Amino acid sequence: MKRSNQKGAALIFAMIFVLVLSIMAASLMFISQSETWASLNYRLMTQSRYGAEAGLHAAANYLMYNYTPAGGIGDPITAYNMTGSPVTYGGSPVALGVTMNGLSANYPVPSVQTNFSTNTAGTLAAGNTNVNYTVSAELLTMKQFQFCGSATGQPLTGQVWQLTSHGDISAARSSEVEVSALLELHVTPCFNYAGFATGTGCASIQFNGGGTIDSYDSGALTLSNGSPVTQLYDGNLGSNGNLNAAPNTTVNGTFSSPDTGVGNCSAGAVDALSGNTTAVTGCVTGTTGCGTPIIKLRATQTYTPPVTDYPGCTGASAGTCDGTQATALNQTGAGTNINPGNYGDISTAKALTLNPSGTAPNCGPGIYYINSITLHGNGSLGISACKNADGTLTNPPVYQPIIVNIVGANGATPLDLGGNGLLNNTFNASLIQINYSGTGGINIHGNGSSAGVIYAPNANITLSGNGTIYGSVIGAQLTANGNPVNIHYDRSLSNILKQPGNWTLDTFTWSKY
Repeated sequence: MKRSNQKGAALIFAMIFVLVLSIMAASLMFISQSETWASLNYRLMTQSRYGAEAGLHAAANYLMYNYTPAGGIGDPITAYNMTGSPVTYGGSPVALGVTMNGLSANYPVPSVQTNFSTNTAGTLAAGNTNVNYTVSAELLTMKQFQFCGSATGQPLTGQVWQLTSHGDISAARSSEVEVSALLELHVTPCFNYAGFATGTGCASIQFNGGGTIDSYDSGALTLSNGSPVTQLYDGNLGSNGNLNAAPNTTVNGTFSSPDTGVGNCSAGAVDALSGNTTAVTGCVTGTTGCGTPIIKLRATQTYTPPVTDYPGCTGASAGTCDGTQATALNQTGAGTNINPGNYGDISTAKALTLNPSGTAPNCGPGIYYINSITLHGNGSLGISACKNADGTLTNPPVYQPIIVNIVGANGATPLDLGGNGLLNNTFNASLIQINYSGTGGINIHGNGSSAGVIYAPNANITLSGNGTIYGSVIGAQLTANGNPVNIHYDRSLSNILKQPGNWTLDTFTWSKY
């Protein structure tokens, strides 16, 4: 049998193997190059994003720490249209920074625009290249509130900004990333309790003679025999410690505390509620049913003490004041009508009236600095509506907040409200604001109905007598002695008097171009 000729087969197979290996090598080279370019693209994109985020944080830092919100001198709030979103000025959106996504810089104060641009444009070194970032900020919403604890009545401005930042790399292979986020100043109610005690431990709030805590709404006021009709809900109390309630104490609302449990409070074993453990009904808004009476706070609540020294003084001491304030310290509460200004110790059995500043239509808050106030007999502090230039009252009456700053130098009890207390026929508690930063005692023991708020987070407040409080009180410790003490919380306070919370930067989005 003749065998077939197979000469040259090995060469053919070798050539095939070489071809296959060449294709594999080319594929590996292509994959390697693709991975190299992908890695480069990812690196450039990451560097650009980090650059954009650097610009975003630069803008946030500027707005949080170097920018004064609208409403001050040279930047009137009336220049802005705040009825929609975004906020506009001159018919165009309010914006800072570079033109971006069709949004051009538009702000009524040129220096603010200049400072923003200076602080929010920059370059970051990234290996052998640089990342340039530019930022734009658009004002989405803006609203003003009364600032609780403000000695001067300066309003609090809440804002929401949309920040947009571009990070750019211009090289052989360029990259551009846009990052956007919302920067918001959270504004929270200051007086969201009928009473709050900043102190910890047992009996931070103590009702020794019983009493009723409930609520009303001065914004939708209904009177019966000259007093507001109250509702059996939202009469909430809060404390960083314990509530000790005697029999005949009814809290028509909830009690909030970082502590928990019901029992016999003692040092080292602080219960949230002791004494009359059925005092807190836990009633909720708009219903006659009751929910959980004790609400656990995630942390102790902090209230920033107000600044109540005489303007130009240090340490609330007469000896450190200049001549103008020293003269004011010698004034007393003589007369029945006192205008805004600086006063010394006022002790009176008269009915005193506190006035707003200016005349209509430019009537403003009345700002008072008073070393101490003592009311006795038929003494009272009342408020006046705004007056026209001829001295007549506006019709209908227009009211502005009266802010009384208690200096409290050299006095154990700088505020002693006996007599007929705080006369406020509107029952809008925000119209009488008493601030005190010290640790002296506050004594409220009159027979009248006091309508106002007391902001004294470092002071022990004692409530007694037959009087009734319409509004809210904040102190280090709240003690109700003697006869039942009734506190009617003005629900409108939560929408009027605010305090600044934390800035938050959230709702991040990003895109690569």
